[in-house]
Amino acid sequence: MSGAGGRAILFNPQVHVRPGDYDELLATTPAARRRVEEAAEVVGRPLLEDLRSDDPDRVNAGASIRPASVAMAIGLAEHEGRRPEDAAFTAGISLGQLTAACFAGAMSFRDTVRMACLMPQVEDRFFPGTELGTAFAYGVPPDFAVTAPGAAPDGGVLVPCALTADNQVLFTCDPAGFDVLVELAFAAGGLAVRVPYSPPAHCPLMAEVESAFGAEFVHLDPRPDPVVPLVCNVTARPLTTGEQVWDALVTQYTHRVDWTGGLRWMAGVGVTSFEVVGPGHFVQKSLSFTDLSTGLGPEVGVHAGSLAR
Repeated sequence: MSGAGGRAILFNPQVHVRPGDYDELLATTPAARRRVEEAAEVVGRPLLEDLRSDDPDRVNAGASIRPASVAMAIGLAEHEGRRPEDAAFTAGISLGQLTAACFAGAMSFRDTVRMACLMPQVEDRFFPGTELGTAFAYGVPPDFAVTAPGAAPDGGVLVPCALTADNQVLFTCDPAGFDVLVELAFAAGGLAVRVPYSPPAHCPLMAEVESAFGAEFVHLDPRPDPVVPLVCNVTARPLTTGEQVWDALVTQYTHRVDWTGGLRWMAGVGVTSFEVVGPGHFVQKSLSFTDLSTGLGPEVGVHAGSLAR
């Protein structure tokens, strides 16, 4: 399998949204608005009203923002005329892996937005009002994900859950773990910030959530093989069957994401262009801070695509 001379189409994760962030996008991109309206009918939630709310808590409610984010990304891909068969690979980080699965044809749009809506509802059952969340360490050395957890306080939580760029790591942590993370990042010449509205993620603490979600979600539509291989955001290797894609979507709950590993794998097999589909800027930033030079020639391009928040 080779992506020689090809391109990869990448999708963003869920991000913190400020009221009004997507007003212009929804007003100027009919395909994105139409997909959000379609998703609202599927999940039975007023997604457009939620997105347009002045209340940040309502905008960022997981059961709304996640299916809405998937819907906007699929609508943007359609607006730009992007097709899976025109790419060597597709990939997405965290929620973006759901979007990539839908784009690749391995999940119907209906089942994808249903999945995105149910996930946070299951998470809230197991972590109601929890002090656990996620935090980013920026500007840290490449081995930070290995060295930092050893400094966790007794009884504290500090678990690396995603490798997002050469100098960036996402951690699941509690307040005590976050305090240590701030100190460690500062000592390494970086900084650490909490991710608003984020539950714990991609680590063994999510075992009960993974089990419950895997048992409760029922597909309404077939799960065909993807039209284009989806590079798994955990194993950093391509998934080529519908069953593999479904397993990866569920098991990413308890496994650390290796986003940079997937980017390097694609570069290593000859991908020469990464095209990012929004909404959001996360993937574009991760590419800016990840050295892919060993796998890419001088002609490599990174095309921003739709990066509107």
